[in-house]
Amino acid sequence: MKPVIGIIAACTREVHPAYTTGHDYVRAVERAGGLALLLPATPDAVSAGMAQWLALCGGFVLPGGGDVAPTYYGQSPVPQLTSTDRLRDNVELTLCRAAAQHKKPLLGICRGAQVLNVAFGGTLWQDIPAQCRAAICHYQDSAARGELFHSLTLAPDSLLARIMGPGQHECNTFHHQAVRDVAPGFAAAAHAPDGLVEAVESADGLALGVQWHPENLAPEHPDHAAIFTWLVDAAAGGALLKR
Repeated sequence: MKPVIGIIAACTREVHPAYTTGHDYVRAVERAGGLALLLPATPDAVSAGMAQWLALCGGFVLPGGGDVAPTYYGQSPVPQLTSTDRLRDNVELTLCRAAAQHKKPLLGICRGAQVLNVAFGGTLWQDIPAQCRAAICHYQDSAARGELFHSLTLAPDSLLARIMGPGQHECNTFHHQAVRDVAPGFAAAAHAPDGLVEAVESADGLALGVQWHPENLAPEHPDHAAIFTWLVDAAAGGALLKR
């Protein structure tokens, strides 16, 4: 049996709403040997549904998306804040804490890394261009999702360095928010050239958040595909690479 990896599916705000997630998240999980299961972010998920998610899934992916509402990390919104979804925030924050309690591995991607950090007491930069004037460009052409854009420096003793390989790597980038204060019990695992946090990880090796989109890079770049291999192996009960 393949390890089941639950991927949150958010509701679109169209005339005919649908619960969706990106094709590349599913394919990256499948290539790593997992079985992807889409989990719709509904009100029921916060209550009765969460227990069933934990029973069905060996691990979880929190995908990219809109901004995290700043009320969850004790801030008022800045003018540059874009669309938020309180229901999705609540579902994903609840899942982070439940997964940690039940020792289920969790991978947060872009927005998902920010949710992971907020879930355990961290904060965010609400808008990089407005609040981090010395920052490099963190939003490349959206059409070039599989192209590398800026470098990453991984913390040498980190879980992420064991997964991807130590030293410098390159990544894509599509975000205007970022981790500001790293949550207690977590550590910064990677930084961009401007010093912004690009990855966070828990001390127990069960939660990893990356600010870029490895699912888009996985087909051509083994170092990024390795992130999904870690998740699937951890969900199968394999040896965890702790810090």
